[in-house]
Amino acid sequence: MAESRDDEQLSLRLAAVAALGFVLIVPPFLARFDHMGRVLGVPVLAAYLFLVWAIVIGLVAVIGRRSR
Repeated sequence: MAESRDDEQLSLRLAAVAALGFVLIVPPFLARFDHMGRVLGVPVLAAYLFLVWAIVIGLVAVIGRRSR
């Protein structure tokens, strides 16, 4: 029973991270960062997408590490 509950919590957390990642890359959010500015020489949109990607990967790593 305990394993089933842990698996369910893990699945819910991973689904929440996936939903967060999806919400952060939908067009209304992307449009806010789609301008000609640069961050450290990188276009703002590319920097934003990389940051979102890194956050999602980091959250999945933290969740995966805690599940063991």
